[in-house]
Amino acid sequence: MTANGHYRFTVLTPGSQGLLDSLLKLALAETEVVFGKAKVKLETAFEVSAKAPVCAIEGGTECGEHLAKLFTGFLIKKFGEQGFRVDRLEKRQWKRGT
Repeated sequence: MTANGHYRFTVLTPGSQGLLDSLLKLALAETEVVFGKAKVKLETAFEVSAKAPVCAIEGGTECGEHLAKLFTGFLIKKFGEQGFRVDRLEKRQWKRGT
């Protein structure tokens, strides 16, 4: 993953929204252990779709990149390397609040 990245993760297993959400919460908690809640609150942004097993994480900061890397590792462990897709987004493609 590169610095200043914006990543969209799509799990290829239908109906796995709940698990994806749980894995993101775990990655977020682990990131808070390393950086502290205040820094994570200031330096990370993410979204989880309510309709599909899709999550977006904004990199570009040390915390954001750490969160994205942890989340990727958790997805590999749970779904395997072929069980999900990661798309790198251009900054203009990042839509918060959608």
